[in-house]
Amino acid sequence: MNRKRKTLSVRLGPALKAVVICLVTCSLGLGYVWQKKQINDLGAQIKENENKLEDLRRENKRRGDTLAYLMSPQELDARLRQLGLDLEVPRPEQIVVLVNAKPATAQPLRTASR
Repeated sequence: MNRKRKTLSVRLGPALKAVVICLVTCSLGLGYVWQKKQINDLGAQIKENENKLEDLRRENKRRGDTLAYLMSPQELDARLRQLGLDLEVPRPEQIVVLVNAKPATAQPLRTASR
């Protein structure tokens, strides 16, 4: 009877080792493939975000150029004439310059000593 148990464990030992080795190898392989896929996906996201950033920079530059054009004196003058507004450049005596005066430093309140 003791001999039967020994032969059963002798048969199952190497098979169990082989199964464990196969499971570990397969799980490591799957982990490696998953990690490579994640790296590839993140690379694609980075590239997509870089493209969006470049598009936004181009759009920002275009809008800045449009703003500069619309704020130019010639364009403003043409727009005034188009809208029929009767505005003119102010004379020098009509210009008031406001100077930012520094606020007076607050003096601590002094109480009379008794």
